[in-house]
Amino acid sequence: MKFDLIRPCEHCPFRTDEGRISFAGRERAEEIEEIAYRQGFVCHQHAECVEHTDEFGDEGEHYDFRDDGTSQHCFGALYMYIRDGGANVPWEHATEEDEGLADRWWQRVDLDAAAVVFEDEEAFLTANEVTR
Repeated sequence: MKFDLIRPCEHCPFRTDEGRISFAGRERAEEIEEIAYRQGFVCHQHAECVEHTDEFGDEGEHYDFRDDGTSQHCFGALYMYIRDGGANVPWEHATEEDEGLADRWWQRVDLDAAAVVFEDEEAFLTANEVTR
């Protein structure tokens, strides 16, 4: 996954404003946050969208966003974790090849645009308690 995004996209689910993607309740938001924490989170605008059958075997509109090798990590998820103390920041486990990744990223970040990202996971989860 790449780390070239320097601001959250318009509909990033980790934004605090009205344009964000919201989830169908806290439980689904917890699933999303858990995926982001454990695996990183592919930006929905820079990922391969794959339709699948849901866990009950129902066909229909069930999608996964997957890293196709060129995908970008979601800026909002990354910045939220940094704001909350650095849990799950991908360059914590960087290889020698990735050395300097954090410094290069911080030099380009649009901090004004980043201000709309949730402060922490709990704020993100709370914002998704009520479906819109």
